[in-house]
Amino acid sequence: MLQAPSMDISGNSGCSVRLIKKGYQLAVEKSCSQASYIPRLKAQIEKQNTFRAFTSSVAISIPELYWESESINHYCAVMEFLPYLDFIDFFGTCSVPALFKSIDTIEAFIDENTRSSTSKINLAALAKLYEIEQKVTTDKDKIQIIQHSARQLRNILLNKDIFLPNGECHGDFTLSNMVFTTSGENIGLFDFLDSYIDSPAIDLVKLRQDTQLGWSFIKTRKPSSRIRIHQGLNQMDLFAERKLSELDVSKEDYNVLQAVNILRILPYANDALTLSFIQRSLNILEA
Repeated sequence: MLQAPSMDISGNSGCSVRLIKKGYQLAVEKSCSQASYIPRLKAQIEKQNTFRAFTSSVAISIPELYWESESINHYCAVMEFLPYLDFIDFFGTCSVPALFKSIDTIEAFIDENTRSSTSKINLAALAKLYEIEQKVTTDKDKIQIIQHSARQLRNILLNKDIFLPNGECHGDFTLSNMVFTTSGENIGLFDFLDSYIDSPAIDLVKLRQDTQLGWSFIKTRKPSSRIRIHQGLNQMDLFAERKLSELDVSKEDYNVLQAVNILRILPYANDALTLSFIQRSLNILEA
């Protein structure tokens, strides 16, 4: 029986999401009333449409956009509802073959978006660090975290070139932005996001934000079989680590990219749990 993905994954988005009826079917309504966030949401929807038009894999489902509406300080997009399993339900109940099938599907998505050329990303990463620093100016704990980490990362980025494969990327490739069929043969993707570096390697970095560090897992309030989920996360992390190596991303380079990725959460961290996650993750990456 098809199950609906849970809608209780918390995050730092400026949007509201709800299920609505479209005739005899369910649809997803995503809306925003924050003037400063509306352009970001519109860019997400545009990127989702672009990926839906050009992704060739039948194993990847991207919601169809039904309609958009916009008025002063309000934007709304209504799109297809994918009646798949969220990652908590999938990892908590899937068979071993289904788990490895889902990994194959993700690997095919990465391969499809990977080009043979590479680009040096140091300047983009340094610019992102500077942008984060400018957003963290008042909270003492946050300032301490960014000053310590940015100093170390800047020293690495100024002295060691990092190259990544060119290509398209989802931009926010965490498990909370995926849904899975029971068999693992199909994966639905949503909440696409612009990335400061366009590379499928960044999608793998975002995936390991979950599989290695457990970001989406700590943000859910849904009861689950934690042992089974951690076993599934471990297998998917082994894949993501292997795939990064195949893309010539060293462990040291990964640690730098992941640290910048984690620091991007810092300006929006408004609770002790999120701050603890950031500090714990940075400690792991610095070890």
